Amino acid sequence: MTASGTAPGIETAVTQTTRDRLVDAISTHGPITARRLAEQFGLTSAAVRRHLAALEAEGVIAEHDLPIAPRGRGRPSKSFVLSPSAHEDLPGGYDELAVMAMDELARRGGSEAVTALAERRIADWESVLAERVAQREEAGEDITVTRKLELLSELLTERGYATSVRPLHVPLPGRGPQAGAAPRTLVTAQLCHGHCPVLDVAADHPELCEAESRVISRIIGAPVQRLATLAQGAHVCTTHIPLTEGRTP
Repeated sequence: MTASGTAPGIETAVTQTTRDRLVDAISTHGPITARRLAEQFGLTSAAVRRHLAALEAEGVIAEHDLPIAPRGRGRPSKSFVLSPSAHEDLPGGYDELAVMAMDELARRGGSEAVTALAERRIADWESVLAERVAQREEAGEDITVTRKLELLSELLTERGYATSVRPLHVPLPGRGPQAGAAPRTLVTAQLCHGHCPVLDVAADHPELCEAESRVISRIIGAPVQRLATLAQGAHVCTTHIPLTEGRTP
């Protein structure tokens, strides 16, 4: 129990609920002062200032100077508005707008127009990755296909795909076993996206996924195959990447 007699978990939940209500009020009525917020929610000024200080430290709200007297008389009262990052986190209907725009594009220009837009959206993947590969080669790093795939995974994660590389070793049938010969394997990998930044649009327009596969194929220099997509209901987007034939240790 806390000093106030409230269980810690309950007190935390109450605190979060109060802060959520303050954020809603600041979003609707900001710029708004701590005094007005205290009056609106029936809280003490000290309690409101404590919550506002925490929200400001977290980057949820920001100060906004608001004069309390005309012609510059009197001290400006500290008031608060939502921070730019908080505005970005609020629902804005952009996904719905993007779906509508893509549907209209397809209606007016057909699948060719959608494909052209899909290609343009990811047009810099190759150039950005090529630049990173060149930088590492200049530093003396040996860039194998596997390493290039890792760099691609890092780039896509930066673009919001939450990408990982999962290596696979597929046994190959032998051509007449020889004494002491190690089994032959096909070294492959799966490029997996745990998140899709354009999921709502890709669900109706697979051209986006197809364009990504083509770019990945060009980057790797080999045919790739998209095995599953989030847009089709899978828990992850999975692209099969052939690498090399080798020997198991």
